[in-house]
Amino acid sequence: MPALEAWPHITRVPRPESPIPHPHSVIISLQKEQCLSAARRPAFDIISHGPDQTRAIGALVGKVVPRGSLLLLSGDIGAGKTTFVQGLARPLQTGDQIQSPTFTIVAEHTGTGIDNKPLRLYHIDLYRLEGVGDLDSVGLDEYLSDPDGLTVIEWPERGRDWLPKEYLLIDLQTVSDSKRNLRMTPYGACYVELIKRFRKEMLGSRG
Repeated sequence: MPALEAWPHITRVPRPESPIPHPHSVIISLQKEQCLSAARRPAFDIISHGPDQTRAIGALVGKVVPRGSLLLLSGDIGAGKTTFVQGLARPLQTGDQIQSPTFTIVAEHTGTGIDNKPLRLYHIDLYRLEGVGDLDSVGLDEYLSDPDGLTVIEWPERGRDWLPKEYLLIDLQTVSDSKRNLRMTPYGACYVELIKRFRKEMLGSRG
């Protein structure tokens, strides 16, 4: 795929041929009726040229993401996952200094959703977890089932078997010391709609 030279430019990636099976149950129930398709949809790539742009991209997502959503952040150490969450929290008005919860596992922040109602931002980092017992102690189900919560998980691959089948995956790939490629892949119809709203917000911010 050709390299992206300017932010915020989006490139559509062809749809994979093998869809992910629809789950028998979805932990997040708030928008379950709107998320009937768990097929993997085309991804969008966005280039960030530094931490400030990564935060700006996160802030654009924060302006359109509804309560009850699940965002999974994948990427190597130092790729900018927590930096993204810092931007995400800005429009949610959490008023907190967002830091990586590597040692506390879960950080809870109170803010305001896009509907101007109270919202809880659950920032979860699974990096230090080593097995099923550790996941049991975290209580992921409690956070994921909160209808007034927005859950963001770093290192989601550590809890793959515990996560629902519908989410927005944001993979932060290191291109150079300061340059990152953020690939957003929606799993489920509601997250396809989230990508559409994000793209509209992004194009509006350019104008």
